Amino acid sequence: MNIAKLERMIAVYESGSFRKAAKIFGMSQPALTWSIRQLEESLNLALFVRGPRGIKPTDACERLIVRARLIVSEQQRLLAEVERSSQAQAIELGVHPVMMNARFSRSIARFRQAMPDVALRIVEGYSSELHERLRQGEIDLAYCARAAGDPESEEFEFKPLVQQFYSVFARPDHCVFAEIGSGGRHEAHDWAQVAVPNLASDQGGAQDLMLLLESIGMTQAKAAVRSSSMSLIRSLVVDAGMLGMLPDDFVADELAANTLRRVPDTRVEAPPIGLLSVAGSYRSASVRQLHTLLKQDAQGDRTFALGL
Repeated sequence: MNIAKLERMIAVYESGSFRKAAKIFGMSQPALTWSIRQLEESLNLALFVRGPRGIKPTDACERLIVRARLIVSEQQRLLAEVERSSQAQAIELGVHPVMMNARFSRSIARFRQAMPDVALRIVEGYSSELHERLRQGEIDLAYCARAAGDPESEEFEFKPLVQQFYSVFARPDHCVFAEIGSGGRHEAHDWAQVAVPNLASDQGGAQDLMLLLESIGMTQAKAAVRSSSMSLIRSLVVDAGMLGMLPDDFVADELAANTLRRVPDTRVEAPPIGLLSVAGSYRSASVRQLHTLLKQDAQGDRTFALGL
């Protein structure tokens, strides 16, 4: 039986409201309602009924609530004991390459100061890879885009933190800017592209994106350099004179130093990046601390934070 569902049942029982209980867990009311419905199906009984004055627990719920509280309480004591007795703690954190920046490094430094005895192992990967690692229990937390599918899905919990924008960049002396200035036809240029495994050609917006890139000289033959390393793509654009689409935040220093220039009218909005974890999974004190620090640092950046 899912302990998280029992905790949600207790919250609904004690607050007398799905809306109030949803606020306690920081989730939407439809998601909480669906969770309780799943619990009812697994138990094969009704827990709450709706009346003119709101919801009311059934007789079965009244009997179950006593034991549910005991189960949840015992689990909390057990987890606290495990945490106290664990001498060497480690966190497996999956991170999207776009978040490997100075702000993230500062967050890690703050975490090391707060939790010097905890080993932090960082796994770099794109969103689809990190989703699968979470499913397999290989990482504790992922800093990436939301899982694809129904936003109310209970498989993952997602806290959006950073809104990302991508643009096509080139060196200021690249001929593409002269072509734009003259209003003439764009020639085919050499491109360095990030190889993103979770962007399908039929995915929403993907075709529009490809048309945008093709309009400024990208062809299948010219987009021959592909890599999963954004750092390499940035270097190929800056040092080798290629065109490439990269996150604006990722090349902020180059833009400030005028070693890179954004190709006009190529800025697009990407799905938000945030903290993703398996719904209902246990979070140790160190994982909660890391979650808090990453959230605080993202909120402190007014350019990219989502205004949470």
